[in-house]
Amino acid sequence: MKKLLPFVFLLAVPFLPSCSEPASIPGFDSETWQQDKKGCQGNRFAMTAEFDAIRKELYGKPENEVKDILGKPDAEQLMSRGQRLFIYYLEAGSQCEKRNQLSNANRAEVRFNALNKVSEITYLRPIQTTKK
Repeated sequence: MKKLLPFVFLLAVPFLPSCSEPASIPGFDSETWQQDKKGCQGNRFAMTAEFDAIRKELYGKPENEVKDILGKPDAEQLMSRGQRLFIYYLEAGSQCEKRNQLSNANRAEVRFNALNKVSEITYLRPIQTTKK
């Protein structure tokens, strides 16, 4: 039995990270953001100031943490040199009717470098937010 204990421990180690809580950013309503698939309900548009406030905190985060915070991307593109781009629509557009086509609706684009960490976050057309 004592000989099996180290073997059982080695089998359990890969599953330890899956026991942790999902990543989050205080003050950002991830649930509301994630429920507004493709930005068609208008909730993400209402949250643009909140999203803009947390943008800098997303830099350097790995893909799995971004998915915890922002959810599954609305679209994904493979780029050169092992980079990837996650697209999150911020407003309703043609993507709401034609689910499998990219739209010109405003969107946030989260770029991951070859090490799978956020290296850049841009907007297709920056939304003007008013500061209170």
